[in-house]
Amino acid sequence: MIVDKEVARNVVKPSPSWIRANSDRIYRWSSVATALILWQLSGLFLKPIFISTPSSVALSFAHLISDGKLPGAFLRSLLEMIGGLIAAGIVGIGVGLLMGRVRHIERALEPLVAFGNATPTIALLPVMEVWFGITTAARVAFIMVIATWPLLVNTVAGVKATRSNFTDVGKAFGLNGWSQTWKIYFPGTVPFIFVGIRIALAVGAVGMVLGGQEIGSTGLGGLSVIFGGYSQTSDLVATIVSTTGLALILFMLSRKAQDRYFPWIRDTSGGRRGSK
Repeated sequence: MIVDKEVARNVVKPSPSWIRANSDRIYRWSSVATALILWQLSGLFLKPIFISTPSSVALSFAHLISDGKLPGAFLRSLLEMIGGLIAAGIVGIGVGLLMGRVRHIERALEPLVAFGNATPTIALLPVMEVWFGITTAARVAFIMVIATWPLLVNTVAGVKATRSNFTDVGKAFGLNGWSQTWKIYFPGTVPFIFVGIRIALAVGAVGMVLGGQEIGSTGLGGLSVIFGGYSQTSDLVATIVSTTGLALILFMLSRKAQDRYFPWIRDTSGGRRGSK
């Protein structure tokens, strides 16, 4: 009996099957493959002008890359997006920290922030054209305006949450006001800032497309207007996919930056890799 227990203890238990170990990945790729197959089959009974098939979109994508239209538009839109987001980050995070740390500034700016956040930003497109003309500056300014509010609101919320939880920590360590801001309040606000960044990326992508469509017909937004006007559906869908890809690239970069420079966010939010 003792020998049997020792043998049972030393027996190597079989490892989980490959399918079970990769079930999440299989589900994701299966859903994508199913959607692509159904999309391809839709071409059997729908006219190409209404919806193009994945194979036609892939051919259009290759053609647009080879003739240089898509890379040029993609690069222009990417640079405008980055420029607008950087400006929005400087304004939104900077003003948000001031509002969160100085109550008088918060009371003074709160009505203006509420008004600006509630304003339909698409209505500001003509204003940007009046101020800057049909130029790159107008498109970048529009992206900045549309992306500033989520960054500002989330930064203020983060400072307030940190203030309610760590209000006595800075005093206990003898830190003055600005030292508390950079050593306590800013680190505590970083998770909220990254939430604001992800929202700003989403609305900024919308602003990038609208700006390209309405101000100068350039970039990915301009291409979508041209292809839509000529009913070039496969080219239009390829442009839309490129726009989505641009936004996903920026999402990925923001996630990489968070994981590299602020890894404790993932650890403290219950989102560590491998956790269930």
